[in-house]
Amino acid sequence: MRFESEGILGVLDSTKELSDSFGRIAKKLRISVTDRCNMRCIYCMPFNNTKWLSQKNILTYEQITYLAEIFASLGIEKIKITGGEPLVRVDIISLIKSLSSIKGINSISMTTNGILLKDRVASLKEAGLESINISLDTFNRTRFKSISGIDGLDIVLESIKSAVSQDLRVKINTVIIRDWNDDEISEFVEFSKKTGCPVKFIEFMPLDGTKIWSENLVVSKDEMIDKINNDFGKLSPLDNDKADPARLYRFDNGNATIGFIPSITKPFCQDCDRVRITAEGKLHTCLFEKKNYDLKALLDKGKSDKEIQEYIRNCILEKPEGIIKIIKNHSLEPGINNMYSIGG
Repeated sequence: MRFESEGILGVLDSTKELSDSFGRIAKKLRISVTDRCNMRCIYCMPFNNTKWLSQKNILTYEQITYLAEIFASLGIEKIKITGGEPLVRVDIISLIKSLSSIKGINSISMTTNGILLKDRVASLKEAGLESINISLDTFNRTRFKSISGIDGLDIVLESIKSAVSQDLRVKINTVIIRDWNDDEISEFVEFSKKTGCPVKFIEFMPLDGTKIWSENLVVSKDEMIDKINNDFGKLSPLDNDKADPARLYRFDNGNATIGFIPSITKPFCQDCDRVRITAEGKLHTCLFEKKNYDLKALLDKGKSDKEIQEYIRNCILEKPEGIIKIIKNHSLEPGINNMYSIGG
């Protein structure tokens, strides 16, 4: 069931790119390898009663690689490995090696909370990982435990240090929640200056298993920029890739890179070029829609490469407008999807 068996691996017909009905073309694939996690972050995981996927129902590494090859033939260029926490899955290094060898894929990255990262950095880089997004929401140890459910701040900071020392491209993901950690924005700017790691501030999204999300807890991109400008001087926007969810800025002296992902106050759905596969093989064309498409079922039925290609193209045509429409309809509510199970 390997894609090269039909002799079309890496052959892309530009008329068959993954274009949706809004003219957006998918170029990036996010693959969740597990829904399990060793943290319980309030903006993601439920407090308790988490119903994990059955291990017998999740995609094998061979199936993940096979699907990635098909997506590469349809124009996908970048893959990001997500979870849950991807490093809790056994032998993740072997998957990175397989994905990095796929023709047409020019970037492999990963999101992680950093708890299991420190001793695996060198192996991940050797396997082909080019960049890594590490979640860090506070520098306060007590607050870290309140947000994440574990006492792990020192471990995460050591993992960041290790990744930087191995010359991986390290980006820091920080979810800002009003009255939880918005008073630390300036500390994260200082951290970017000190380490050289870009910090990306993420507006709190209604993808929380705790269902605590409300508009009152959202700290907007504009509010964060005003605070940073007051504390450090003016941020200037960079020449951003319009399809990148993070809007990047730098100071005039160029000593820090700060990004903002304003999914709530300034959605960027019109330029979205991402699709997602969950650990159980469900294709999600939009992070904010519950509808999904079962790719694993096609694999289990032994469908051909071409049949799966055609199915994927038809699914992408169904991609909705995005959270923009949800906001227009005033239907934002907590827990639209569970981030830990869909893959961020």
